[in-house]
Amino acid sequence: MTINEFNPVQTTPYHINHKLKIYLWKLINKTIFRMIPNQIRKPRIWMLNLFGANISSNCFIHRNSNIEHPWNLEMGSLSSIGEYSWIYCLDKIRIGEKSTIGKDVYLITGGHDVSDKNFTLETKPICIKDGVWIATGCYILPGIILENFTVVAARSIVTKSTNEFDIIGGAPANFIRKRNFRVT
Repeated sequence: MTINEFNPVQTTPYHINHKLKIYLWKLINKTIFRMIPNQIRKPRIWMLNLFGANISSNCFIHRNSNIEHPWNLEMGSLSSIGEYSWIYCLDKIRIGEKSTIGKDVYLITGGHDVSDKNFTLETKPICIKDGVWIATGCYILPGIILENFTVVAARSIVTKSTNEFDIIGGAPANFIRKRNFRVT
């Protein structure tokens, strides 16, 4: 292959109506969404649901989180998204009940095929099941399933799916041990 055949410049495949929806959401996300104090969470959830998200009314989404393409986001009861997290919903992202997405977490559903001379966009969904805790600064890559009660240690890069009650960590994330709940 020669440099003349290589074309990494991407043009959007979206129709003009879809582009307008994206730009309108970005405008709201960068202004009104961030102006509402964290203690008043329902208007943020209402705005996301207005744009097609499916978020339970008792969830918490930090005002400084960045959610792109919210129509692909679903959140179960009592789940939360932390400060400065980037939720990149090019494909579906499902967050189960009572799951915590920590500060500075990146949920990434899209990337580019580096083997293709046109650098084609590829997307895969992310599924975060119930009772999952993703600690500060983690990256969750496309196609990952985090099973019930998984814990992801801080600064981990998750490249493969987990089993229930796994504690994982590292770059790339590896199994550390099983999560055991103390009986009180």
